[in-house]
Parts: sequence; structure tokens; C-alpha cells
Amino acid sequence: MASDQMLVAALGRPFALGMLYDACQDQLITGGIRRYLDTIQKLTIRTTQNSSDYETTASESIETKASLLKANPSLIAGVLSGLVEVGGSANYLNDKKEFKNQSRVILQYKATSAFQRLDMSHQDAQKQQTKDVFKNSLATHVVTGILYGANAFFVFDSERLENHTLYSMEASMQSVIKKIPKLNPDGNMVRNLTEEKNGIEKVSCKFYGDVILDKNPTTFEEAVDAYRKLPGLLGTNGEKSVPVRVWLTPLKNLDSAAAELKADLSDGLLRKIENVLEALRETEMRCNDIMENEVAKTLPHIYKKLKSFQHICEKYRKTVQQTLQEKIPPIRAGEKEDSLENFLDVQENSPFSQNNLNTWLDNLVREINVIASCLAMMKGIKIITEKSDLDRQVLGMEEVLCFVFTSTETNDPFMDQMVDYLKETPTSITPPAKDQWFYSAEKLLKALEPAADL
Repeated sequence: MASDQMLVAALGRPFALGMLYDACQDQLITGGIRRYLDTIQKLTIRTTQNSSDYETTASESIETKASLLKANPSLIAGVLSGLVEVGGSANYLNDKKEFKNQSRVILQYKATSAFQRLDMSHQDAQKQQTKDVFKNSLATHVVTGILYGANAFFVFDSERLENHTLYSMEASMQSVIKKIPKLNPDGNMVRNLTEEKNGIEKVSCKFYGDVILDKNPTTFEEAVDAYRKLPGLLGTNGEKSVPVRVWLTPLKNLDSAAAELKADLSDGLLRKIENVLEALRETEMRCNDIMENEVAKTLPHIYKKLKSFQHICEKYRKTVQQTLQEKIPPIRAGEKEDSLENFLDVQENSPFSQNNLNTWLDNLVREINVIASCLAMMKGIKIITEKSDLDRQVLGMEEVLCFVFTSTETNDPFMDQMVDYLKETPTSITPPAKDQWFYSAEKLLKALEPAADL
């Protein structure tokens, strides 16, 4: 293919030869080629390219996901911002672990079946035929080559684990999952995996694929059975394959008046985009981990505070995505990166910087640990979280001894800053405070002394 062509991952989008593409928006422009289908079919050259392979990884990084789907970083930025809507196996890009303390291993099956391209030696005739199609269009490219095949991802997740068991569980999962493509398809698919049986039973599975299964697997054994069936699901001659990679020819090659992709996002800008969104993903997982803590579940004020924090972070993520959707296309059309770069730089000094989010969560974990220490000294003592429940417990009692956490129901100034920031209310940013009651040695002693006396 010509050197000035652009190669992109299909990501479940319905590409067809002759379709127009707006590379600034990463969007297909459908409907403009119907009247030229006969011409396109005459210009189509098809070659067989049968292949299949598999790959396993334990990495959850955006970079790894992009590599598995052979998607360039700029296209991935479009996906993460919501500019690009994906389908099929590419939905894996938007999947993330629920908990940080969770082992995950991915098995990818990948296959190709055929390559189709337009015979561009007839481009003079094609130019005359299609010039009026894109004359007033935002399209920058035309689809001139498609590699057909399929991708399938089996995402295996462990239960939530303790920190010290994460890596051993991950190693165990990788060891057994790598064996799936090599298992004997006859008889009991897991008969040779008796040593790993206990670990397998605790692993769940999610499936993202370009093929349709009778039932998506949720367990290891179901995943083994589904993997075995994948090659046959592409059809005898690959007729059920889908576009996996696409070659795009600039319309400037056909008409100098056509729109064009003048620039792309720099590597530095792409890294900043990834860092902002990755920090929010890490924050969400960490919140989920904390919410599984028994103390967090027991004390409503902590659970509610954490849910509010999550909700604010989610609103912020949507704000970032909306800004990216607005600012990425103009850069590709030739505008400078300054506006988007300034926006991303400001985020590093906002309440939503990774450092501030981590500090706030560190403070909450500290508070939970202090309260947990007090509760551990009061085993067998009933914990009451609602005033109505307290009334029911004490009415009719002659003597009641209560241990009250009086410092936990305070306002959170930092969360107020987060809300103000989303409202674009000017305010100075003060990082999460370290002078709270659960960091004070004097207050800790006062809290622990009554608990120890019970």
C-alpha cells in the first residue's frame, strides 16, 4: 500500500471499501458510496490471508490494550474521550477491574482470513466517479484496503484479594490460562488441570469478541469450551469475518480541494491525556476496594462520603471527556495544541490531581484504620449507626454505656473544593488536610483510652 496511506484499527466499526472517513473526528461517513457499488466491486482485489494466534497478558495499561488491538495512541485517545464509539472485541478497551486488589489475566485469540483492496491503478476513473461525493464533505480519507478477521478477549478476574496474595494469584492464573489454547479438545477439557482446580473455581470470566457465541462464558471451563469453538465461528471461508485493520487513502490524492488531516496529537499530549484518565481509573478502583472494608460498610458517614467522592470524580471524568471531544478534532485540522495542553496542565494543580485524590483517600483509610482499632477493643459491643436504632436499644434499659465517635460527622472542605471546581467557581486550592483528628496523637489517645477500658 502507498506510503501516504493511514493504517487504523477497525475497533468493531462497519468499514467497507470506498467508504469515506473523517480522520479529524475519527468517524466513518456512511451512505455516500451506494451509487458506486458496482464500480467499487469491479475495482476490488481479494487475497486470502489465513492466520491465527493467541496472546496472554496481565497488564491493564491503556498502552497494552492498544497494542493488543493494534490501535495507534491517537485513535485510543479518541476512544477514551468518547469521540469514537467501538464495538465487538474493542469493547475490551472500556473494561476495567472493579478492584485494585484483584488479579487479572487476559487471553486474546486473533485470526485473519482475507485482505481486500481497491485497484488504485484505476484512480482516474474513480476520481471522476467520486469527486462529487466528497466535494462538500468533511471526509479526509477513503477506505482503500481492509484486512478481515476477528479478535476475541477472555478477561479472567480473581476475587478481591489481600495485597500479599496478589502476585502469587496472578502468576497462578497466568500459568493455567496459557494452557487453554493447548488443551485437548476431546473429553473433559480441564482433566489435566487438577493442581490448579482450586484457583480456577475462584476465577470469573468476561468475553469480548467479534464473533457471536451461544452463551458468553463466565467461568474458566466455559471459557475453555468457547475458545475451542472460535475458529469455526468465522465460517468455512472466513465469510463471517469482520474488518480488523483498515487502510485509508487521503482524498487530497484524488482532489486537491478535499479536506485533510493536517496534524495529529503529539506524543507528549497523548501521555498527558492518558495520565489524567488513568488517574481517575485508579481512583475508582481504590474507592471500590475501600468500600469493601467492614468498617466502611458499618459506618454510614464513611460509606456515604466515599460514594459522594466517587460521584464527584465521575462528573469530573465526563467533563474531561467532553473537553477532549471538543479540542481534539481542531488540532487534527491544523489548530495548535496550546488550548488542550493548558487545560491538561491546569488539571495537575486542581483538586482532581492524582496527588490530591490519593491524599484524600489516604486520609479516609487512616480514619477507617483508627476507628477499626477502637472497634477491635470492643468486641461483642453492639454498633449502632442510626438514631432510631439507638432509641430502640436504650429505651427500657436502666444503665447504658455508649462510646460515641464525635469527630466523624464533620464537613469535608476538600470535597467542597472539588464541587466548586466543577462549577467553575474561582477558589484557591488547598490540598487535603493532614491535621485531622485521626492524625493527632493526643486525640488518638483520648479515643483509644475509653475503648480500652470497656
